[in-house]
Amino acid sequence: MLFLLLMLDSESDRALIGELFMLNYHRMKNAALRILHEEAAAEDAVQDTFVRCIKKIDTLKELPEHARSVYLLTAVRHASLDKLRKSGAHPSVPIEQVELTDESASVEERVEKRLTVETVKDAFTKLPESQQEVLRYKYLLELKDGEIAKALGVSKATVRVYLMRARRAVLALCKEDGYAG
Repeated sequence: MLFLLLMLDSESDRALIGELFMLNYHRMKNAALRILHEEAAAEDAVQDTFVRCIKKIDTLKELPEHARSVYLLTAVRHASLDKLRKSGAHPSVPIEQVELTDESASVEERVEKRLTVETVKDAFTKLPESQQEVLRYKYLLELKDGEIAKALGVSKATVRVYLMRARRAVLALCKEDGYAG
């Protein structure tokens, strides 16, 4: 970490990165570990993320304080996925080709599940950006309600309301498209 701090010109930048490191290191490492499943690789992903953040220090300074942790968690997840992709452990597959089927399920059940997934993806893209954002935080970034509240600058109760409305909007759009489930 000391080497990273020496890359910065100003004392205020060094203090900002040091503080962000202290506050977010463990959560970032745990997020990387969930993806990479190796301690050393997870630590490398966190270090890589901070190196990239140093290069984008101006972006970090412009972010509201509550959004910096979300930014760092997102960045470390991307760094971890890049490491995983480069290692060849999991080949890159477009989302359209991902099979979410259970081989023990009947053909009818598999087709129904595929149609459901497609319907939900289509509905998601039709949502307003604010509803997409709260659903991304919850289900793609796997943030807790309190973390989402910090990122959005609202209360946890408000996050729960946003999530409920977004889920209802997805369901309504799915029903418009003929989904009966």
